[in-house]
Amino acid sequence: MSPRPASRPAPGPLRRAEKGSTAFRVRIATALATLLAGVLTVPATAHAVTPAAAAPPPAVRAAAEHTAGVRTVSVSSTATSLHAPATLAPGIVTFRTTTTDTASGWIGLARPRPGVTWEQFRSTLMKIINAHGPDIVEGSEEMLSTADLLGGTVIYPDRPATFTQKLNPGRYFLFDYRHIRDAQPRYRTLAVEGRPHGSAPGVGAVVTARMTEGAPRYEVTGTVRAGRPLLFRNAMPEGQPAEAIFFPLPDGVTEEELVAWFDKFGDSGRFPEDPGPLGEGPGGLPMSSGVSSVLRLPLQPGRYVIIDWLSSAEDGRMLLKQGHYEIIRVH
Repeated sequence: MSPRPASRPAPGPLRRAEKGSTAFRVRIATALATLLAGVLTVPATAHAVTPAAAAPPPAVRAAAEHTAGVRTVSVSSTATSLHAPATLAPGIVTFRTTTTDTASGWIGLARPRPGVTWEQFRSTLMKIINAHGPDIVEGSEEMLSTADLLGGTVIYPDRPATFTQKLNPGRYFLFDYRHIRDAQPRYRTLAVEGRPHGSAPGVGAVVTARMTEGAPRYEVTGTVRAGRPLLFRNAMPEGQPAEAIFFPLPDGVTEEELVAWFDKFGDSGRFPEDPGPLGEGPGGLPMSSGVSSVLRLPLQPGRYVIIDWLSSAEDGRMLLKQGHYEIIRVH
């Protein structure tokens, strides 16, 4: 795999001259307002479910905070368990995710189809996130009739994050990807019922995963700022999940060096023995096509590379090796 040709209009931070105009800022503000008003929704294929769950004990309910209309609930993954709410009212909800364990904390959200059990969902998801091409293709097709992936966050101890999602009445799974293959995986069933409320936090940038000229790309609009929310959108074809993990890019590491490391991966995502130049990176976990989420990640000013570790739903080939990465600067 070679670096993307310089002659191609690579998606990413907009040119400096464009950013300087008042008209540009007005266009961005208008576009972001429009996006926030309508994109926090699951695909039209989702089905409403009326759960028959008993009210949970007070000890397992997450405390809700209401600040300027933003409804926040806490989800925490520890060395031994996952603490999450068992019931919530519908509407826009911001999940504040934390972990105290270095081997936990990739907290995801999904909405299963009616009648789909946790084990059925887990089995399908494990096919998608493994490194065997035929399984990836099979799992991606199965997921269309199994569940909608609604994102989540990759986090680390003392580095909390948030993701915001619109919840319709029904049944959801909150779970930890780091323990999805365990004999006793970490998950909680969330029942959503009642009157809807809540609003989304404002954002200053939009990161969109999409196919551009037949190849997966990230399109970054606006300015990604440390400590500020951003909107992550999956505009990939139907059946293709996408994620966005933000890795700090060490000084002196070039795109060519990154691509040389990417080339060492197996075609379906098997990691090489070479650990590469990247360390820990927070980010947004897999979302189904058509899903969006607002993310507030523990980013610091500097260079980052956004990476998608998933593989193609069509042929099982790793999206990263097809160019699904983007080098950006966080301000």
